[in-house]
Amino acid sequence: MVHAVPELPAEKSKARLVDEFPGWNFINTDTGRWWAIREPKAGRRSNVVTELATDTADELAELLREADAVEAGR
Repeated sequence: MVHAVPELPAEKSKARLVDEFPGWNFINTDTGRWWAIREPKAGRRSNVVTELATDTADELAELLREADAVEAGR
């Protein structure tokens, strides 16, 4: 059985996301929802992900890793 890891306090989670995913901006709303937002770069494909939203910072990090992998062609 897998046990859930407790979520870090919001500021620590945000700092971890900023360190791991440069170029993204992060928002943790008063309802606890996490958002990652970035501006598309010039020359980048138009179908890249620019916004993601999840219920936890850990879920957001996983989605960002997946988006990075897809964009890198992995």
